[in-house]
Amino acid sequence: MSSPPVNPLTVLLAVVFGVSLIGFLRGTDTNDYDFETPLRDLAEGDHGVVRPAVPYWEMRNSPRGDGPVLAADLAALEGAVPSRTDAVDLTGTSKREALADRAEHRAYFGAPPVIPHPVRQQTEAECKACHENGVRISGHQAPPYPHEAYVSCTQCHAMAEPALPWEETTPADPRAVDNSFLGVASPTEGERWTGVAPPVIPHMTFMRERCVSCHGPNGRDAMKSTHPDRQSCEQCHAADASIEQRPGGR
Repeated sequence: MSSPPVNPLTVLLAVVFGVSLIGFLRGTDTNDYDFETPLRDLAEGDHGVVRPAVPYWEMRNSPRGDGPVLAADLAALEGAVPSRTDAVDLTGTSKREALADRAEHRAYFGAPPVIPHPVRQQTEAECKACHENGVRISGHQAPPYPHEAYVSCTQCHAMAEPALPWEETTPADPRAVDNSFLGVASPTEGERWTGVAPPVIPHMTFMRERCVSCHGPNGRDAMKSTHPDRQSCEQCHAADASIEQRPGGR
């Protein structure tokens, strides 16, 4: 008497079930595994002390490494910026030199400043890490941006150095062109109605709503306000309607 034929689908299902059962039992078997063993071996080995992972909510205030540059976290870098209540001393500063240095980072007056360092151009969070509140790193000042936050910083701010590589035999960046545009001269100071009146704002306020960017504690020396503790700048310093391109007078 012959045996009944074997269904291939039944054999396949049996094999799959058997393999799955073996994998499940092997994966859940913890009798021979010590969860402390890997950490202990690494700590006693040549790798040094193994540091626990930093929770996401602690990353902003956690060190970035052991070196002298990366040891400071963002909170400490922001803490290096003078407070609004600190005394401001403008002795020995030159507004002409400060304005000339400011103009070096712009194609013309009113143009967005170029980025003087390499960037990855992946997310605005990288720019906001230093420029949201302003920091000081290795003697360099990173001022807060003067406008509200936008998603694409590099849409307006170009890098001073080219971001894309080109052939080393090329004498210069082939995308660079001479700029013959002549912009208006940078203002030096605002006019006053009388000798003791607060000066009017000598530039447009559009995209410059955060006055502390240039005139705050982390701004250029000669451009700092002597009273950065006051919060409402336009309460005393009126905008010039002719510069703002608004209809009517001042």
